[in-house]
Amino acid sequence: MSMDFKRWLCLVLALLPGSACLPALAADLSAAKAKAKMCAACHGIDGIAKVADAPNLAGNGELYLARQLQAFRSGERKHPQMSVIASGLSDEDIAAVTAWYSAIKVSAELPE
Repeated sequence: MSMDFKRWLCLVLALLPGSACLPALAADLSAAKAKAKMCAACHGIDGIAKVADAPNLAGNGELYLARQLQAFRSGERKHPQMSVIASGLSDEDIAAVTAWYSAIKVSAELPE
């Protein structure tokens, strides 16, 4: 076996156990959409922000979104509204919301 193949195989085998635990794989997107409705006033149910100081969530990585919500929940990251909202979220709530927003497909159009 070549060294490149061995590295590739090691990477694939290292990622396999964790991939079974990904929240998006287990999440029911209709339930996730229902849970994400609490985010819609600021972030939109489509993940496109409705207020100027809220970020777009559509298409962001599930791990990134989960880490941000966990940081708000723990107090590591602070925001007047998000800290309060996230403090009431369970791990299951976070998994549902992040599954919904990460599943939204986003495309980009470069300026000419």
